[in-house]
Amino acid sequence: MKKRILILLLIAVVCILQGEVYGQSSNCVDHGFCFKITPPEGINNPASLYTFELEAPASIGWVAVGVGPSMIGSYIVMAWPSTNGSAIITQRIAERYGVPSVTSQQNDLSLDTTGSGIKNGKFIAKFTRPVSVSGSTIESSGQQFVWALQTEERPPDDASTLDIFIHNAKGRYTLERANSNSAVPIVLSKYDRYIMAHGTIMFFVWGIVVPGAIFIARFARNIIPQKWFKLHWGIQQFLASPLTLLGLIMSFAAGVRFNAANTHHFLGIVVFGGFVFQLSLGWIHHKLYDPSRKYYPWWTKLHWWWGRILTLLAFIQILLGLQQYNASHGIFVAYYIYIALLLSSFAGLSYHLYRKRKIELATFAKSDVLYTGVRQDDIEQQSLLITST
Repeated sequence: MKKRILILLLIAVVCILQGEVYGQSSNCVDHGFCFKITPPEGINNPASLYTFELEAPASIGWVAVGVGPSMIGSYIVMAWPSTNGSAIITQRIAERYGVPSVTSQQNDLSLDTTGSGIKNGKFIAKFTRPVSVSGSTIESSGQQFVWALQTEERPPDDASTLDIFIHNAKGRYTLERANSNSAVPIVLSKYDRYIMAHGTIMFFVWGIVVPGAIFIARFARNIIPQKWFKLHWGIQQFLASPLTLLGLIMSFAAGVRFNAANTHHFLGIVVFGGFVFQLSLGWIHHKLYDPSRKYYPWWTKLHWWWGRILTLLAFIQILLGLQQYNASHGIFVAYYIYIALLLSSFAGLSYHLYRKRKIELATFAKSDVLYTGVRQDDIEQQSLLITST
């Protein structure tokens, strides 16, 4: 069964790396927001101009298009209607999760004032931007763009304002060819292929494999008392460890470089380092294990609780990865439901074991629930029963 699951995972990764999916190519994304990006004729000239045309309902709060595969690190152009019906545009960079900061090169953008503003019940912003500006270059083929919008809250008439409400819709767009209304093959970029493989592998490891190993150690002692430890150790050593390394390699292959200001990058280093530390704690626990012990040593308790904390951090890390990749709303809902079921199952089974142990101690002065040592309250319960007798 495990071999089949691993084979299916590898097949999925290979399919992702093939990089071709079929879908509807459209530049209208959400809430009536449409955009048109026209490459220049002389694409090899860094001074050549891309033409952008953003269109949204006149009631829109703000709209934005950014050059890059994710919000973090992208050069973003935000636009919104002013109180007199004209268009305000501003070039910004998103360095972390928060309001993007205004760049010092606002002259990179040239607004078409005659064709922009509130027109026939629509907000339109037409502008140009060079292929290459300080810190950002638009690739000639397969360029990734991100988009976002806010439908209700509009910023004030100040292009450098920080009083901007968070988006309530976002997504990604790949500029491959002129848009049409027919179904055309969309070729995933190198970044997409490797990042999707990275995300698939990491979710499999930290969303399925590692929690499965924890469930085995916590709840399978009575079911398979002679095999649970080998399963727990083997899964972590020979499945979780190499797949985690493979997931990291996929992110490097996508061209991702570590950025300490990026929460997903920073927490990833913490989780990876914590996993190495957890494996070391497991080795110490195994080497120093004494079957006749009457207490839990500190390294054993630390191994238990650090493993649980590390898994919770990994759940947050997966969520940050989905946010950074601008995953769809449905994926977020499915992930929340899955994590809720996983945590509630762990809590419910833990409570069941607790109740079973308490009942057996009160009835028989001993419990058939297997643990790695005798707990202090076990000794107190046994002493109380003996004294009463």
